[in-house]
Amino acid sequence: MRDTKYRLNNFCLYDYRGVEEHLSAMAARGWRLEKAGLTFWKYRRAEPAQVRYAVTYSDSASWFNPGPTEQQQSLEELCGAAGWTKVCDWLQMQIFCTADPAAVPLETDEALRLEGIHRSMKKNFIPTNLAALLLLLFVARDFFLALVTGDLYGMVRSNAVLFAAAISVPAVCLQIYLLSGYFLWRRRSRRSVEDGGPCLPAGKGYRRASLAQWGLITLFAAAYLLLELFGGGRGRALYFVLYMTLFYLLLFLVRRTTALLRRMKVSKAANMAWTLAVDVVLAFALVGGLTYTAIHFDWFSSGTGSGKTYEYRGETWDVSPRQDFLLTLAELTGEEYGHVSREVSSQGSLFVSERHYWESALLGDGPKSCFLSYTVYETKYPSLQESMLKDLLKDDPLKFRGMTMFTWRYLPDDPAPWGADAAYRRYIDEDPTDTWLLVWPGRAVGISFDSPTEAQMSTAAAHLKPEA
Repeated sequence: MRDTKYRLNNFCLYDYRGVEEHLSAMAARGWRLEKAGLTFWKYRRAEPAQVRYAVTYSDSASWFNPGPTEQQQSLEELCGAAGWTKVCDWLQMQIFCTADPAAVPLETDEALRLEGIHRSMKKNFIPTNLAALLLLLFVARDFFLALVTGDLYGMVRSNAVLFAAAISVPAVCLQIYLLSGYFLWRRRSRRSVEDGGPCLPAGKGYRRASLAQWGLITLFAAAYLLLELFGGGRGRALYFVLYMTLFYLLLFLVRRTTALLRRMKVSKAANMAWTLAVDVVLAFALVGGLTYTAIHFDWFSSGTGSGKTYEYRGETWDVSPRQDFLLTLAELTGEEYGHVSREVSSQGSLFVSERHYWESALLGDGPKSCFLSYTVYETKYPSLQESMLKDLLKDDPLKFRGMTMFTWRYLPDDPAPWGADAAYRRYIDEDPTDTWLLVWPGRAVGISFDSPTEAQMSTAAAHLKPEA
């Protein structure tokens, strides 16, 4: 039988009544609070007993302080004289307990209690939640921008964007709910205090919303991983798992750094500075190292070749080029290529797929190099294809220091040689390039190839158009 247990902390800082009632109920079941952490609270087994808990606030308390402040020490002495024993603190919240049913309450002036809570909230809760709100808006910025502009394709173009929104949107709503909920509670409590009553209960809305948020995060993260794993994005799934692992490792290491500096009696300012420095260095090292590894080992492409390569004429070629191409240079030109390199990368979501093909080859043993690249966009929804084409066909200006150097744009072209419903050719200002966007129902293909003949256009269409 374990003597300790941990519980996820889903209390809000101003919910003093909820904390008091919860801890008294835990003591009656034989569990006493030992430590109140930022994420988990630790309890130790004890004899079931009727224990009163009381919460008060000290706005001078800080996670970075080397020890209790004078205000905290004075508060503890006063409470001790009244029969209350300090249990622990959680941010600015100071938790006391007593077995004496006749012990004088710690707070007798509700107006002072309310003011003390608000000072503590301004120290921690309000700035932290505002920062979290801004961070969540940044994480889901692509989705929100697409939502504002009505860009349906932009909202669902990849699982990453879709699930960042699926996680962030409820979390943004929760942060808004928490901030507005606190100020509404404060206003109502102020009215109650002015009428001679107590501060009002915070209610269980925050605790339920907090648990719901953790549940949604777990659900959507699992769904994202499954979609990537079964959709050919194993590298992205691995990157996501390692990224989240490193994120929580970073939080753990930063908190351990702060705790170590506290034990070393480092001043509050120095502790904050060192903690920030460690946070920045570790973030660059861990995330930068992971990103470099993912790029170096090509996690984001789904290879079906042997993976073995060799060097020739200073370039890298495939020993066994992958065979899952819809269209190859040999099929397009009818030529023999002695050295070939092929790559495929994919992204997309539940609603649209986007697969990039790239091939380079030497004609015979060289020296002539040939290149072919194309991207296949697919969706089963006509309205989504319309939005997708609107996004793909929009002008793309290249700017330098606020000045437009030139503009990439697609202009209508003859679709007949391609056997397509519609075709668009890409231009640099007024100069045509060898890049086209071909359109069929449910599929669009962007293809780049040097000066294709009409026969090559027909061959490309035969391989790239959707099956009837």
